[in-house]
Amino acid sequence: MFVKGHKKFGGWKLESKERRRRAAEVFYNIYNGIGGDEAFIEWASKEENRGQFYKMYSKQLPTEVSISESEDNTTPININVHPDLLKV
Repeated sequence: MFVKGHKKFGGWKLESKERRRRAAEVFYNIYNGIGGDEAFIEWASKEENRGQFYKMYSKQLPTEVSISESEDNTTPININVHPDLLKV
């Protein structure tokens, strides 16, 4: 329940956001340092790496999740992925 003047609980603290931003920056620099997109394409093109690539790719897909309760006390969960994102 919201109470005016109540201290906020949870959420990202400023230093956590900064650490996450810095980690992303470091990852980006390493990615480019080891060959960037060309090296990644070469790695993903190898048969033994395909499964790992698709696993990583599927985690990057934005999804829309809706949960609703029906009369029979079941809870259907619908996950929709835009069809354009499934084209490779």
